[in-house]
Amino acid sequence: MNRVPFRALLAAAALGLVALLVAACGSSDKAPAGSKELTFKLTDAGCEPVKATAPAGPINFKVENGGTTKYSELEILDGETILGERENITEGLSGSFSLTLEEGEYAVRCKEEGGEGEGTLVVTGKLETKKSPEIEKAIADYRSYLEENTDELTAKTKPFVAAVVAGNIAKAKQLYPEARIPYERIEPVAESFGDLDPRIDARENDVKPSEFGGFHRIEKALWEEESLQGMKPVAEELTANVEELEEKVKGVKLQAVQIANGANELLTEVSTSKITGEEERYSHIDLVDFKANVEGSQVAFEAVAPLIAKQDPKLAKEIEADLEAVYAALEPYETSKWPGFVLYEELSKADTRKLAQSIDTLAEKLALVPAQIAKGEQA
Repeated sequence: MNRVPFRALLAAAALGLVALLVAACGSSDKAPAGSKELTFKLTDAGCEPVKATAPAGPINFKVENGGTTKYSELEILDGETILGERENITEGLSGSFSLTLEEGEYAVRCKEEGGEGEGTLVVTGKLETKKSPEIEKAIADYRSYLEENTDELTAKTKPFVAAVVAGNIAKAKQLYPEARIPYERIEPVAESFGDLDPRIDARENDVKPSEFGGFHRIEKALWEEESLQGMKPVAEELTANVEELEEKVKGVKLQAVQIANGANELLTEVSTSKITGEEERYSHIDLVDFKANVEGSQVAFEAVAPLIAKQDPKLAKEIEADLEAVYAALEPYETSKWPGFVLYEELSKADTRKLAQSIDTLAEKLALVPAQIAKGEQA
């Protein structure tokens, strides 16, 4: 099969992306009553303001792009753990996310590796939140899902790595999609552990050439280079990194609002970047990732659904309907042959536009959930 150049894939999705990016900064920017709203602007100098304060409790972070092409995301970190973030805030766009924070000092970062442009958020006072059985159950249920998928990730990565080390290209290709699925379901949590996500999942243009490893370095070797020479250390490091993720997940601190943020992040990433075909640019198994992202988003939403149903039952029902619509949009491309979907390069502009619209409709609704949950957590 003739390979479609990556730039051509970008062009094929461009029309759909314009509409998606505009839609992505809609009504979710409004903070619910009782939440503190903080606005940060991305500029060439970094995150402004550099110093911010807020009382402990629910905080709605509004992110605006002040005309810079240097930065397009904002992260709130406790040490090296990312508590919440908003990505793809390019020039002219804005977006928001919610967190419930206790007293302490947090880093505000608009550059992944920190340093230049980094700010500080000081949170003061006592955190008053409800410890309801629904909240505890939501956290426990989602934690179980995380552990289940990191266990599966390790189990599916090991035979894939063994095939790579053995130089068996055909078998490694066959096993590659199976290893990708559990990771894509829980990607927002993996991203919270500093540089662990880039070590596992960075695309070639995300990191320095000397740091390019993980799944996508092996993907390139399999499909573009058609050689596994030199991949043994990359594969062995991948195993070590997924095992590290499995251990870290066991002790990760979770909030109900973070789970809701993650449900939204999974879909937003699909609609604003993965829809271009950039994720699996060599193997073109992007639709496998898409479905895994939707599955992860659905489980995250279902964990917090009883909470949002109390605040906004109409929104909860709309999200359930939109989830079904996304699965229905993906269904025509499913196949009984490897990798379970048609390859992404076979989709037309109309196909990608239709998928993007269904995913974006769902993402826009999910973007409303975190702030509502933060409101419900107040004592």
